[in-house]
Amino acid sequence: MAIVGTIPEAYGDQIIAVGRYYLDPGTNRFEVAFMVRDNWQNRGIGTFLLKYLATIARGQGIAGFTAEVLADNRPMLAVLRRSGFRLRSRLDGRVHSIELDFE
Repeated sequence: MAIVGTIPEAYGDQIIAVGRYYLDPGTNRFEVAFMVRDNWQNRGIGTFLLKYLATIARGQGIAGFTAEVLADNRPMLAVLRRSGFRLRSRLDGRVHSIELDFE
């Protein structure tokens, strides 16, 4: 599943954000990933994408999300921590392995 955020431009829509997930059938969890263009960050777009993807995933009976986030990606870590979902994080070197539970 992928969702894109666009803004209208004279030559057509410009993609400014992408949120996507992939199912791991062994865990009944989706691995989630986001990209928001630098000049559009800190406007709540990542938070919106996470909540929208979570709504879709919950409707499909998915238990939660997983994510691998670099330790220096503080904005993404903040989005996940403020999500309102139960979160577990394990730091391995420079990468946080994160699990979000919907229940």
